[in-house]
Amino acid sequence: MSNSRVLSMGIFFCRRRVNPEQDIQQLLAQGHTHNAMNVMMKSFKRFVHSTAMRYMKDDEDAKDMTQEVFIKAFHSLDYFRGDAKIQTWLYAITRNLCLNALDKKKRKGTHIHMEVPDIASDEKADILINDSEFSHFFQQCMSILPEKQRETFILRHVEELSYEEISEMLGTSIGGLKANYFQAVQKLSQYLSSRKEGTIQ
Repeated sequence: MSNSRVLSMGIFFCRRRVNPEQDIQQLLAQGHTHNAMNVMMKSFKRFVHSTAMRYMKDDEDAKDMTQEVFIKAFHSLDYFRGDAKIQTWLYAITRNLCLNALDKKKRKGTHIHMEVPDIASDEKADILINDSEFSHFFQQCMSILPEKQRETFILRHVEELSYEEISEMLGTSIGGLKANYFQAVQKLSQYLSSRKEGTIQ
């Protein structure tokens, strides 16, 4: 490989990735599969792990599932046509693998912990989540929401995804997502007000 080729690739990987989706697509188009996977893991590992946590309810299980997701993604790259965003594609893989794993646990009679897991999308949130008091409080807040409202709230408020992105992931209309999010915010507001007034312990 020429020095100019090495230099150009070095610049590509050293620059700040404003759009990892575009970087990954470009690497795949150029045939740099392993480099594309490296960028994918660095960009979406936290997202995949937090998604797995919502299903597995256990950090070790979520870490195992995160590894399985990227292994599955690597072996499925030939089938990825770019019709959906990579984050949406990874969400679908994560969800399917987690549901399959939970189904196996259920059939084996393994106890599944049903509390809402700690969820974080950045380093600051991770630090807060690791605090047991905040973790318990967050779990209490999320536990009052129905599943669809909870999922929408987390993807929108915690993961900071757009309604368009969430719509692709969940297969729900943007209008329906906005309704779910509004209802979630209303319920959380009422719940927090009740706690403040001392009517809920």
